[in-house]
Amino acid sequence: MRVEEIKAAVEASPLLGGCNLPASGMQVKYCHKGQIVSDRQKNEEILGLIMDGSMDVYSIALDGREILLSQLEKGDCFGVVNLLTKTELPTVLRCRTDTTLVIIPKCQLLSAMEKNSELALRYAGFCNKKMQFLIRRIEFLTMQSGKKKLVQYLLEVPGKGGRFGKNVSRDELASILGISRASLFRELAGLTKQGLIALRNGEIYLLKPDELEEILYA
Repeated sequence: MRVEEIKAAVEASPLLGGCNLPASGMQVKYCHKGQIVSDRQKNEEILGLIMDGSMDVYSIALDGREILLSQLEKGDCFGVVNLLTKTELPTVLRCRTDTTLVIIPKCQLLSAMEKNSELALRYAGFCNKKMQFLIRRIEFLTMQSGKKKLVQYLLEVPGKGGRFGKNVSRDELASILGISRASLFRELAGLTKQGLIALRNGEIYLLKPDELEEILYA
């Protein structure tokens, strides 16, 4: 792949764009659907930038259950939150689709941050958003009610436009919520019967968001 394509991918990244990172030392890596990806490559700590495709981010519970935390899409990075530590990522990354990555040595990004205060501040802002996200996820996963978990998640999905689930299976949604598949279907059926949501062609349509929100405070 040409250097120009790597540069274009880096410039399109919300975190890395506009910082004039040199493409030297960067590599392109092709990963297959289902492949597990690490933030270490040949004993070198790396930052990954998704050039094309998507990845799922999992946490492994003590009982071995996989909990789907989030999804990374084109332009997103991984290996960022542990940039300043020697610890490995505490999560598991699995390719949702065939995925093309730009591999960036972490030392290269650290060197750029030392010279570019704008990049350093952008990185700090990125980490702040990650911390806020994790706090919300902890609050979410400690909820006892499966119905409230489902409702809160549907209301918080960014850019949902009143519908959700076209690219997320029911098994994946149950994993995100930390409930069983049977519980998920029971809660979906209940909300449908109440006329608060509709299920069509694998998607969940939010019909009455205001009434859904009232469930959280009941």
